[in-house]
Amino acid sequence: MSQVEREFIKSVDDTILKASGKTLKKLQELDLKTQLRVNSFYDAYATQRIESKQQNIASTIHHQKNKLK
Repeated sequence: MSQVEREFIKSVDDTILKASGKTLKKLQELDLKTQLRVNSFYDAYATQRIESKQQNIASTIHHQKNKLK
């Protein structure tokens, strides 16, 4: 395991330890989904974060276009 992978796992673990009830519920749902698949929880978490950032960017662009109209 590379140093980057170790740091990412530590970051996710810290996020879990500091998470609120609502966030923990979402993380639990993600964990249950990954148990039914072959990928790891950490892979699924990383993918979800990337998708969330992409959605936020798309939403921001959409709102900016609407302001220009």
